[in-house]
Amino acid sequence: MYYQLTSQQRSQIFALLQRRTPRKVIASIVGCSQSTLSREIKRNSTEKGNYLWSKAHDMAMARRKRSTSNRAKDPAIVWEALELLKEEDWSPEQISADMRRRGKPISHELIYRHIRDDESGLLASHCRHKMKYNRHGRPDRTTKVKNIPEWVNKQEPPFS
Repeated sequence: MYYQLTSQQRSQIFALLQRRTPRKVIASIVGCSQSTLSREIKRNSTEKGNYLWSKAHDMAMARRKRSTSNRAKDPAIVWEALELLKEEDWSPEQISADMRRRGKPISHELIYRHIRDDESGLLASHCRHKMKYNRHGRPDRTTKVKNIPEWVNKQEPPFS
């Protein structure tokens, strides 16, 4: 499992580096791998190459804020986009472009994701193509392999 270093771990790293402790020992004391420790020191050292735990923690938190992978979209923006879909019958691409122009960026794929997640089908009914061209699902395909019993179709007769 993936864990991020805490400020306490960074302060331990700083103190152990000051004592010139080998990195292998530091990694075992802190409770992380040697590669994580090396990456931490390389990424969060100052320009002169010094590792200061408070600056290292600040740099890591700033990097985490810039990351978009876990950032949730503001529910008000999503609600506004879905309202435009329902009331104006605009395509998700039109909605995305209009909202970006107004300073409220939202991707058309996020709108499509909400349309696909809507179990009632109300949002899909407002799309021009009614979401009938679903490119995201893959049909179940049967295999042509006959020598593995678990892969054989149930319609075929058993082996002779």
